[in-house]
Amino acid sequence: MTYHHAAASRGMGSFVSCLARPLALAAVVLGSLVAPAHADEFIDRLNAGFADVRDSRRSDTVILAALVELMPPPAGVETPRSAALQPASGSAWAAAEAWATGPTQVAVLEALDRITQEDDIRRAMVFAQPYGLSELGSSSEQIAFLQAGLYTDLGDPPLLSAARHLYLDRFEQASCLVHVEATRRLASGDPVGALDVLADWVYFGRQIANRKFHAEKAWAFETMILAVERLRDVVYVDFQAGHSLTGEELIRVIERLADKRGPMSIDRIKMPEGDFLGAEQLIAGVMVPRGNVRPELFAPTMARLASTRRPLRLFGEAARWKQIANTHADWFVTNKTLISLRDDYAFRWTRSRFDRLLAQPFVVERFVGNEMVRDAVAVVTRSVPDMRDLFTLRLLLRVELIGTRDALGLVGFYVENNAYPLDLSAIRPRFVPELEIDPFNPSVTDERKPPLEFFVPIRDTKDRFSARGTVPPHEISVIVPDAPNVVIRLRDDQFVLFSTGADGAADWADEVQNTPDAPSGRDYLLWPPVLSIVRETLTQAGRFD
Repeated sequence: MTYHHAAASRGMGSFVSCLARPLALAAVVLGSLVAPAHADEFIDRLNAGFADVRDSRRSDTVILAALVELMPPPAGVETPRSAALQPASGSAWAAAEAWATGPTQVAVLEALDRITQEDDIRRAMVFAQPYGLSELGSSSEQIAFLQAGLYTDLGDPPLLSAARHLYLDRFEQASCLVHVEATRRLASGDPVGALDVLADWVYFGRQIANRKFHAEKAWAFETMILAVERLRDVVYVDFQAGHSLTGEELIRVIERLADKRGPMSIDRIKMPEGDFLGAEQLIAGVMVPRGNVRPELFAPTMARLASTRRPLRLFGEAARWKQIANTHADWFVTNKTLISLRDDYAFRWTRSRFDRLLAQPFVVERFVGNEMVRDAVAVVTRSVPDMRDLFTLRLLLRVELIGTRDALGLVGFYVENNAYPLDLSAIRPRFVPELEIDPFNPSVTDERKPPLEFFVPIRDTKDRFSARGTVPPHEISVIVPDAPNVVIRLRDDQFVLFSTGADGAADWADEVQNTPDAPSGRDYLLWPPVLSIVRETLTQAGRFD
């Protein structure tokens, strides 16, 4: 949005003065802030932790060396989800299988296996590639990574706010490979191998979740969510085919997905440090301490950030930012805004989603949808992304992990007893050490810790149909974005495991929608896996022919 200084300044007083008011979460004395540091100092601070990682614990050098030669996936499996859905009976399968078994792809899978052997998060390997070119070195290996685009580009001069994590595109291709390989192993009669490569990929995602930027963490969460759901999918396909997996084999997968003090340790994932340091670097570079923006630096720098992925827009953006320079908030207000954003995210990250202290809107919501207010502190709002999605993704990962551990425990119980348990608690302690709380269920107290919902159709639904002579199969209406809505009917040879979902109320999974914003009355289905249902639906519709 372009606007004239005179028109803008009439409205500036109110919202700049509002931003300058004491902010509840910004309990910092700005007078103690130091003079601008050299830009590289911020990059050095961000990279400092990587220097302590021994070469023997670095996963980046191993996996990137293999990814240099990774070939792009063929049609039909060119996205992780399409690769996860593609059946071995589909018309695209022959090309997908040939690709996955090619030598360069096999090398990636071998590297993945090598870097994901350690189950203890404290001793696990670390993706420790530093950010920017200057720290990478000039060895032939590092040059190969640069030529292949397997690094984080900070531009010239280097800016953390301009970071482009070029390796994420190659990670997406590797994700496609993992899902194709899981299907290949399952189709060849090796469900254990399929589960192993998927668990390896979850571990790699967990390594990337420890990186420093929002974009990396978002990719990691999304990758882990799909891979964890795919683990249930593999077990479901095997279970439907006669359940060759043993209880011990299922326990091994459950143990690899352990959370508290285990390999996943979701609570150890931190908010992105790099984006906030990027804002600090930007403030130091384009603002006068205790003053205003430096127009000669502000406009070209902000234009560069706005056109990082669209360089042809650079000149148009420069003119726009020259105007905004006249109305941008001063150094004090800009720093207060950064502190309030960072403190709000940090406070919420450590609290239960049902904590009453979180009832107030996110600080970032003051800027979303109001371009004038956002541009008044653009040095912050244009360099720190909206991070609310990380809270949602972390919630979904928790649900998927708990659901997968419980579902595999139920399958294991059936395999060993030829019957389903009467209650979910029966899978403890043989398969899980404890029943975990449903992350969506709000009715948690010191005395009440509600687990996921479990029942066996017909056996456990008689009371719902007491007026009928016979109990009908249980119908579940499944709403998904990438397939026609479908109704499945389940008898007592199957079980149902679900979370209350977004509305926090258990509704027998009559309608399910596995999204964080599902409308009231829809639960979050964990078994049967929605991925399996979607594949069966698309197969029956001829979508893979």
